[in-house]
Amino acid sequence: MFLRKSPFTGAKWFAQSISRKRFLSSSPSDNVRIGCFSGFWGDSCTFASQQLVNKGSIDFLVGDYLAEVTMSILAAMKKKKPELGFCPDFFEHLAPNGPKIVEKKIKVVVNAGGLNPDACAKRLGGLLQQFGLNLKVASVVGDDLINQGIKLPEIEGIPYNTMNCYLGAEPIAKALDNGADIVITGRCVDSALVLGPLIHRFGWNMNEFDKLAQGSLAGHIVECGAQSTGGNFTDWHQVPDYSNVGFPIVDVQPDGVFKVTKPVKTGGLVSFGTVAEQMLYEIGDSQCYALPDVNCDFANVSIKEVAKNEVEVSGAVGKPPSSTYKVSATYIDGYKATSMAPMIGPNAAQKGHLNSMSTIERCEKIFSKMGMGSFEEVNVECLGSGSNYGKDIKSSSAKEVVVWTSVRHKNKAALEMWAKEIAGASTGMAPGFTTLVGGRPKPTPILRYKPFFYPKDLVNITVDNAEFTNSNTEFSPVQPQSQPETIIDVVNEGECSFRLEELAFLRSGDKGNSANLGIICRNKSLYKALDSRLTSAAVKEYLSFLGEDLVVTKYNLPGTGAFNFVLDNALGGGGVASLKTDPQGKAIGQIFSDFVIEGLKEKSCYLS
Repeated sequence: MFLRKSPFTGAKWFAQSISRKRFLSSSPSDNVRIGCFSGFWGDSCTFASQQLVNKGSIDFLVGDYLAEVTMSILAAMKKKKPELGFCPDFFEHLAPNGPKIVEKKIKVVVNAGGLNPDACAKRLGGLLQQFGLNLKVASVVGDDLINQGIKLPEIEGIPYNTMNCYLGAEPIAKALDNGADIVITGRCVDSALVLGPLIHRFGWNMNEFDKLAQGSLAGHIVECGAQSTGGNFTDWHQVPDYSNVGFPIVDVQPDGVFKVTKPVKTGGLVSFGTVAEQMLYEIGDSQCYALPDVNCDFANVSIKEVAKNEVEVSGAVGKPPSSTYKVSATYIDGYKATSMAPMIGPNAAQKGHLNSMSTIERCEKIFSKMGMGSFEEVNVECLGSGSNYGKDIKSSSAKEVVVWTSVRHKNKAALEMWAKEIAGASTGMAPGFTTLVGGRPKPTPILRYKPFFYPKDLVNITVDNAEFTNSNTEFSPVQPQSQPETIIDVVNEGECSFRLEELAFLRSGDKGNSANLGIICRNKSLYKALDSRLTSAAVKEYLSFLGEDLVVTKYNLPGTGAFNFVLDNALGGGGVASLKTDPQGKAIGQIFSDFVIEGLKEKSCYLS
């Protein structure tokens, strides 16, 4: 993803509009307000940052740009031009806010450095200096293990494309301690963008684990931008004015207790449901959410609505972190291509499926003659027929569908041939084929995600070109422990049945080839009844269409009245490796909202 205009343009605008004032710190006894303007590379370009700076009364402005897939895209950029490899959107986000950022003494922390934080920092710093501005831009470097020359065994002879460890918050705090006005990092855990400023401002020690857990939870709540203020929310119909959705702010006390809110006179919603959903988003073991600075126990977190669009969060417990970093590595494993074609008319799903499979069979006959081998994987879905719910296409009565066909092959030329052949269905196969959305599909590399762990003391970190050493490597590590699910008898309460969405909020997301499904009781009095019905076995049976290798593990969060289900092997490889229409598990929560809970009393009985 590139800007339509040169990133120098935005940076020049920013530089010209900034005064020479330096940022100042408030008293350590004051609350700290941190606003997050970006949840991913591609989020709202200038809208969110302007809103937070102008209306948020914030001390820090943070932005998250990186995901596993993003690192591979940045690697391709850097391979073509070594001076790139960072997220150029950062300049455009920052540009319109220069005067207000300095006037209001706001510091900025982002991971927009991607695979080249030094280059990103130097680009911005050089432009500021060019206009006579004395602002300190610091970089945190060291997450890129390939750049450090670390050699690991290749996968079936394939070298790694990227290999980045998730750094923690302490290097960010160090950069701020050294007087940085803007801190640019590479790959770090998303929550560190918030925890780092809190460590810096409050002077927290790295063994105050409960405070670190609370600060990490604050970061986790806001790291996906508007996803905690009404975006992607179960009760979407109750969220006002998505066109002006408010981006999240955490107002943090020195003891770590915080409130979640948003700028005044903005749309969106901050409620128990929006915050609880985000807490469960993309976590695993709720009693041991492992981060570089602290292992977090969220099982007994309390989430309370204290005012309109203001929610207080407390109760996170911290334990010593492990002595290793989690590493996200990717490697190229062949190619994939995807087509989308509307089909209209009676038996649309059946005709669309026939056309797609007939084209695949035709190509495989050609491949056989050319010695190319068959497709390694094929996925055909007829959107609108219930295929994402595991329904049989043969039974569909849909009269209009979109046929999604995604194929994988080691040989790029094989996919280019398939892309040419698929258009022939419009004249040579079943009727109703109207167009190829976006034209003929183009093959793209498949990037496989491989996580592993690497000793912290072998990773070389620098903060603003000075060597940095973590202070928390001395603590005894706490490793996640498996917690067998307690099977209890179904609670017999009544004769009523409900769709799960009537009783609970739901949120799902991804981590590589795994997904998580968070379920939060709308009223905690439902917790016991739902706990007995929402078992791993029941969830696996309902979602069995996700694949034969699906493994479901359940974790309980009684403090919030919630459950987290980790769904391993659910996403067909996940990210850009997946051929599914939902490679990041975003729709799983919506699909599971139709799960039927039986044997309850009337809903009014649970509202005491």
